[in-house]
Amino acid sequence: MIYNEDSVPDTTHHNPSSEEAGTSQPDSGHLNIRIPRWVQMVGLPILVLLTWFVASALIQVLFIFAASMVLALMINPLVKKLEWLHIPRYLAVLVVFLTLLALIVVFLIIIIPPSISQLQDLVNNLPSYTDTVRETIRGWKSSLESLNLPFDVSTQTDNLVNRLESAVVDLGSLLLAYSINLVSALTTAFLIVVITIYMLLDAKRIGRFVRGLFPAGRQDDATDFIQRSERAVTHWVRAQALLSLLIGISSGLGIWILGAVGVWPQGAQYSVFFGAWAGIMEFIPYIGPILAAAPPVFIAFFSSPWISLAVILVFVFIQQVEGHVLVPNIMGQAVGVHPLVVIFAVLAGANTFGIAGMLLALPMMALGHELYGFFKPRVKLERWNGGPPTPPASGQNKPEDD
Repeated sequence: MIYNEDSVPDTTHHNPSSEEAGTSQPDSGHLNIRIPRWVQMVGLPILVLLTWFVASALIQVLFIFAASMVLALMINPLVKKLEWLHIPRYLAVLVVFLTLLALIVVFLIIIIPPSISQLQDLVNNLPSYTDTVRETIRGWKSSLESLNLPFDVSTQTDNLVNRLESAVVDLGSLLLAYSINLVSALTTAFLIVVITIYMLLDAKRIGRFVRGLFPAGRQDDATDFIQRSERAVTHWVRAQALLSLLIGISSGLGIWILGAVGVWPQGAQYSVFFGAWAGIMEFIPYIGPILAAAPPVFIAFFSSPWISLAVILVFVFIQQVEGHVLVPNIMGQAVGVHPLVVIFAVLAGANTFGIAGMLLALPMMALGHELYGFFKPRVKLERWNGGPPTPPASGQNKPEDD
């Protein structure tokens, strides 16, 4: 790759080959990088393969550092505001982290205890729910048997109930497995916090390193690169956190109202847990609302199919308000990529790191989209037909449609 600083007179007046080819000079306000044909043919494929092998070997380490980078980019603007008040950087980092820790503790005190209590009650009541289903199905047996169906109704209904009971047992085992994995998750979270602190303390040194990668006459591009990286993550995190908070509160409140008016009396005692669950699932795009509605709809079905329908209507109403009011005004174009790309990134993150990977996929996607917007007008590929290099994307040089 070749840097081309257009503002330097030597590079613009002593390059007859480009003048003879009729190459138009790119925007002088941008750094321009020309990728020769041999790099496109040899260098880029080797780079892709090398990146793939390194990422496969160090996938866990890369995840920890990627999560730390996202946190550092999110917190750094707060630290810089405290520095503007003449607070030393190390003290500003400490104040920001202590404030965030206090907010997390308050959240855990307010939300986690009732959520855990309601979850325990829900697990303890699942056997009674299966007994209710068993009695309901037995009441349907005589009606089903009178239809002369081509299978044994008694055997099939017993198999259905046994599967429900097995699902209850499996749910208990699953909760135990998640409790054991919590220790590993806390260890990873501790490492992420420590690395984030080091990144914030050395942010100026890291910034100087990034600026050193740019030519001396293009430090404005370096500043733009750093600001884009921070802006991509902070905008998405702020918007997504507010959106998740509103959805969690509205979902819990909707289920509580169903219990208060007598539509689903048992729903009120699970409202905090279902609201917290909906808020967490809101971080997962597109499929998150479905995952948020599934548990309360499933539990409500044990009481009555009509109650389950009422719960579905509550979540449909919330999602309509979200899609037409909240998302356009809060999220805007925080990610700005095609939905299929977002779904692919979320599924890839889930396949690699589970729920943590799904949560990390979106800020990384927002960061990648912003960096793509940075490099797109600055990179040009040398043509293979011997003509001039492909010019960088620019609104001024965009050809008119026929």
